[in-house]
Amino acid sequence: MIAQLPLDAIVLETDAPDMAPVMYAGQRNSPEHLPALCTALAELRGVPADELALASTRNACELFRWPV
Repeated sequence: MIAQLPLDAIVLETDAPDMAPVMYAGQRNSPEHLPALCTALAELRGVPADELALASTRNACELFRWPV
């Protein structure tokens, strides 16, 4: 599904401290895990991680009406 979503529909977030990703099973979830998640999702999409991170940040700013 992540590969089919348009970049303008993706916002990376964390359920910290609950629901740690599988790669961190048994650990407390943390926003510091987001870079690893971004890298994994970018690989599934076939795009550079920095492109996905930039799109996610831009989308979050738009969603929450934060200044860019």
